[in-house]
Amino acid sequence: MSVADQEGIECLIPCNDQCGGNYEKYRFGQNDKEIEVFVPLDGKTVSKQLKVTINPHDLHIAVKGVTILSGKLFKPIKATESTWLVRDNELVVVLVKTNLHYEEWWPLVVEGEVQIDMKTLKPPEVHLAELDDGARATVARMMFDQQQKRAGKATSEELKYTQ
Repeated sequence: MSVADQEGIECLIPCNDQCGGNYEKYRFGQNDKEIEVFVPLDGKTVSKQLKVTINPHDLHIAVKGVTILSGKLFKPIKATESTWLVRDNELVVVLVKTNLHYEEWWPLVVEGEVQIDMKTLKPPEVHLAELDDGARATVARMMFDQQQKRAGKATSEELKYTQ
């Protein structure tokens, strides 16, 4: 979702440092591959008291019979690759995004929740070594083209047509 898509939406919350949002009963964070939902638990909660249902288009999280988050997801996910666990008195639900070929940031987890303000989103820097081979090749080509343009020479695309 883009900043332009949020034009006219009055109630937005600031983005947290995990590129997500903080809500009354949970918080979420994200990167280019996953959404992580964090639900605080009291020290007495056991996994039998948790109900987590992960489907490609919807999510349901309940603790001790109380619904924490439920509804249609902002975008479909890879449900078979998604999971949940309890760590340090916190339920962590990991949802694997389906759009792994391009970067997309979610403004919310399920429809109907207050959106994070996309203007306050600060995606982490990606280092060249972290990119896959195809992405590295694209960056290398873009850098080559930029150098060629500065020198007044033909770009890689223009060189293709002259040969």
